[in-house]
Amino acid sequence: MSAPGIERYDAARVAAMADPYPAYAAFRARGRLLPAGPGAWAVPRYEDVAALLRDPRLGHEFPDAMYRLSGEPDVLTEFFRATVLNRDAPSHPVLRRAMAALLAPRVVARLRTRIDELVARLLADLAEAGTGDLVEGLAYPLPVIVSSELLGIPAADRDRLRPHAVALGRAFGAGIQPAGDRDAAIAAVHWLRGYVRELLERASDGPLSGVLAASRDAGLAAEEVVDNVIFLFFAGFDTTTNLIANGCAELLERPALLETLRGDPALAESAVEEFLRFEAPIQATARIVREPVEIGGRVLRARRLVLLLLASANRDERRFADPDRIDLARSPNPHLSFSSGVHHCLGATLARIEGAAVFAQVAARRDGFVPAGPPRRRDHPSFRGFARLPVRFR
Repeated sequence: MSAPGIERYDAARVAAMADPYPAYAAFRARGRLLPAGPGAWAVPRYEDVAALLRDPRLGHEFPDAMYRLSGEPDVLTEFFRATVLNRDAPSHPVLRRAMAALLAPRVVARLRTRIDELVARLLADLAEAGTGDLVEGLAYPLPVIVSSELLGIPAADRDRLRPHAVALGRAFGAGIQPAGDRDAAIAAVHWLRGYVRELLERASDGPLSGVLAASRDAGLAAEEVVDNVIFLFFAGFDTTTNLIANGCAELLERPALLETLRGDPALAESAVEEFLRFEAPIQATARIVREPVEIGGRVLRARRLVLLLLASANRDERRFADPDRIDLARSPNPHLSFSSGVHHCLGATLARIEGAAVFAQVAARRDGFVPAGPPRRRDHPSFRGFARLPVRFR
């Protein structure tokens, strides 16, 4: 990255890099705070990012002006603003408790056997074909099936849901988008709202019954419940797809890692944490300053935008020894890829179980996979993952 680029953080420019981590290192070397556009600042160092994720002076409810600047149409603004991710107290804890009924650790833990079965089946299908794409054949379908079953979505409906969920996921955190992507996202919101309304109407004794009961007790409006169930669905598989794809890509690129994991399958769980640290599925998260906050000798006034660079914090040499090396046994590993504080990822436990199942079974297979062509990165300003990972099985 050239010297002028180091003076400020440009999300689109960094996202376009095949390897953004030297740029993040340059940001950290420059200081604790970097300009990131009009009224916006970026925070690159671990200590600051970790503290600010928990700082109540920063919020997640962005003013109307910021949504207008992003170019988002009203229907997308309305949808994303209704989700638990973009709400602050007092509505955020109410919504979070209602949605958490679906993702409680004790509920998710009961899915371990089913997840193991799904991973085994998907890997067997890929191996039988001889060649394939680890994104299309494993990293994408696994969390989609798990999320669908968690919400009680019939298997026959999943192909119909897929294009709409993908379109909405593409719009999530993307800012200004091409007209075609915006139109697809708008259509997705309308279609998914209709579908989820019908799903909730027949959910009296299904997986969503707990969410409905908790929502009624909390006095939530029906449309709030609909939008947040939609959010849980696509958010539940989008970042997990990136986690699985990123981890598998590292195992493909570094056969020694695969041998380490094969020699000690118990490392699968810590491998999940290390892959999350090494390649954060969500590279940055935004906050709005609610009350003045001092960072690096500068006081940021209210209504300023703060970008917390999770991917940079996860590679901060001040917090992690040898941060650019993958250590599958790294402990402790306090990465920030699931955020922290009141907005800690609701689906973190489920993502960890899915990732560990994949990495353990990939290592255990005797017919290992090898690259079958160049991988292709996903094109998104906030998410880091792969669109394609071609492989062949030996």
